[in-house]
Amino acid sequence: MSFSFEKAIELIGLAKDNGRLAHAYLITGPVGSGKEKLAVEMIRMVNAGIDSQATKLEDLESSTIAVIGPKSKSRVVKVDEIRALEHIVHMSAPDGATKFAVIKDADRMNEQAANAFLKTLEEPPNRSRVLLLSSRPEMLLETILSRCINIPLAGGIRPEHLSESACALLDSLKNHAESGKGGISGALGLMSQFAAILKEEKSVIAKRNDDALKAESAHYRQRMEGDYLKRREEYYKALTEAEYLEKRNRLIDYLMMWFGDAMRQQNGGANLDLPEYAEATRDLAAHFTVDELGQRIEAVEKLRTNLSTNVFEALALEVGFIRAFA
Repeated sequence: MSFSFEKAIELIGLAKDNGRLAHAYLITGPVGSGKEKLAVEMIRMVNAGIDSQATKLEDLESSTIAVIGPKSKSRVVKVDEIRALEHIVHMSAPDGATKFAVIKDADRMNEQAANAFLKTLEEPPNRSRVLLLSSRPEMLLETILSRCINIPLAGGIRPEHLSESACALLDSLKNHAESGKGGISGALGLMSQFAAILKEEKSVIAKRNDDALKAESAHYRQRMEGDYLKRREEYYKALTEAEYLEKRNRLIDYLMMWFGDAMRQQNGGANLDLPEYAEATRDLAAHFTVDELGQRIEAVEKLRTNLSTNVFEALALEVGFIRAFA
């Protein structure tokens, strides 16, 4: 079960008030779900005097709050960065202050970094807490997952800027609505455009990770023994798949926002997820009843559920788009 940002804040607040905050939390959710914002609020809850205007974790960095994330060209968190973070949380803190170690994109820790970090989770320093943020928790070691309380956030907080793939999808939805081309043929045409966007996303992800693997192989080929590079190849293969699934899930979020905005417009709601497409979703609201829009939202949720199983992706997309758009 995933939580809205507001519900997560409420639950963390209750745990704090009852003296039951855990030592380590894993905050997960798709891009735009509010992971960093939740981490900022958690730190603010625990440590009095934190800047109330701060919105980014980097704004909170101090002698008692350490924030790290992937910075190298290969986009990994390295063991040296973990050791620097551990140094801060092992230092003494002022009276009443709690030290925080925050790792953004924690799934990007390489093998050495992840194993080194385990020591902090197994033997936490006094008056310290750990916050891990990840959109791909399946990439983390099981030993790390088992030592953290997971807070899964639901999608829905839209990024400040729409990605190129999101714009391509939303423009396709707008054109489909304006064309008036309904029925199965229209739904399958829209599905083909969705599949093409996914294919392009996967190609970009695969190339980026292949380049990272090549760079890493060139650097370590003469320095590492055994099957290290083979394991890195398997890691990047799994990373490519995980990043692709994240992108696919985020695009499905936009399908939900599309129909959700139409339903809000029927009810006079002003707070739209996709204000740039307000005219198109207004027309959609005029064309369908509330029940019909509800059925389409259910169809998109069913599509998401089916894609989370071992079902053949192309078949799931075909059935899902016919249900949602035919």
